[in-house]
This record gives sequence, structure tokens and C-alpha cells, in this order.
Amino acid sequence: MGEGLLLGVLSWALAVPLSMIGAQYFVTALGDALGFPFNYSYAWMGVWLWLAIVVVLSLLASWLPSRRATQISVRESLAYE
Repeated sequence: MGEGLLLGVLSWALAVPLSMIGAQYFVTALGDALGFPFNYSYAWMGVWLWLAIVVVLSLLASWLPSRRATQISVRESLAYE
């Protein structure tokens, strides 16, 4: 479960700076395409909300395989091909 949580948090940590850079260009391009200038402001509350969502989903996605892995014997796991 720790590995799943680590991967989720690392992906969030990589996505935050990329979204800060990419969102500005996206909003500008969208405003140019629609002919309406949009105001850009980064939502910091959304960053922390997405961290919470990523943590919960990472733990849920890791829980079932880790629970199943603890319920099989060593002999069964080594015999599996």
C-alpha cells in the first residue's frame, strides 16, 4: 500500500508545477479562440483538495491487491507462473 501511496503522491507532486505552467497557456489560448479575454488565477484550494483525492484513491486502489496478497500462502505465490 505504501508503494501505491508513494506513486500517487509523486504523480500529484509532478502534476502541480506542470499545471501551474500549462494552465496559464491554456486559458490564454481559450480566450483567444473564443474572442473573450479570461482572467487567470490559480486555485490553491484545488491543489490541496486534489492531494486528498489522490491519497484516498491511491490507498483504495492498493488495498484490494495487498489484502489479497496477505491471504495466500508462500507456497501458492511461489508456484504461480
